[in-house]
Amino acid sequence: MNNLPYIILGLFFFCVGSCNGQVKVVHYNSDWNSENNYNISDLKDCEKANVVICHNPEEQEKYNILAVPTLIVFDNNVEVARYEANIMMELDISIDDLQDAIDKVYLAKFE
Repeated sequence: MNNLPYIILGLFFFCVGSCNGQVKVVHYNSDWNSENNYNISDLKDCEKANVVICHNPEEQEKYNILAVPTLIVFDNNVEVARYEANIMMELDISIDDLQDAIDKVYLAKFE
């Protein structure tokens, strides 16, 4: 019997478990736009952080945050995806699509 698919799947979940922390999602917003906060607490297999840019202007400058809210996905501290607010100052990405983006970062490690 061919166990290769099970071995690959096991290695994937081992990497996700042992590599946890390499992928990070940061939600940037401002106090005046708090009604449009994006809830990242339900995301899996990543570190999560919320940054209020008026209290952290160095973060705003470092990551060139021009619209709020903004979500940035980092892999080993390298930006791999960015989602910025629309004209209504809201994010259009669903939590499922954001989770898919995180999962793709892990899958890319096997390519």
